[in-house]
Amino acid sequence: MDTSSAKLELRKSIKLQRPQSSLGLLEQLQNLAKKTNASNIASYSPLDSEPDLKPFNDWVAESANLYFPRVVHDKLEFAQGPLRIGRFEIMEPTGSAILSSALDLILVPALAADMLGNRLGKGKGFYDRWLEDVASKNIFAVVFDSEVLELVPSEPHDKNINGIVTPTRLIAI
Repeated sequence: MDTSSAKLELRKSIKLQRPQSSLGLLEQLQNLAKKTNASNIASYSPLDSEPDLKPFNDWVAESANLYFPRVVHDKLEFAQGPLRIGRFEIMEPTGSAILSSALDLILVPALAADMLGNRLGKGKGFYDRWLEDVASKNIFAVVFDSEVLELVPSEPHDKNINGIVTPTRLIAI
């Protein structure tokens, strides 16, 4: 099976197991934010099937600068401001975009991740294209515990992460 087919099969399998419990995720994310001393944090509004970042986003909004992604044409950018429903039914900010170099901590959605820094996204490539220009060492995929795999199929265009956050673990790569 080629890599593209393997990724497609893995996506299907993982989606059948979602959602799972996010109990403990807030604490793990708070520890990560404190450990990285982050003041400009890129997060996202989770879908109902994804790990629940809402409590963390609320916590960040009280003590740091919180940025959310939005899709502009075929590119991803991060901004602040009131959220509204955008493309793909995902909540997006309405304010001005921030340079990726100003972000101290970047949380990225994933369906799975491995200890080599490979991440399985949803397949549209928005984060991979955006991460091409990001130099941060604090890029963490947020997944459920069962989605930390021995090996995630990857292709040359897939961009690596520096860590994984689950409801029970914080893993640096």
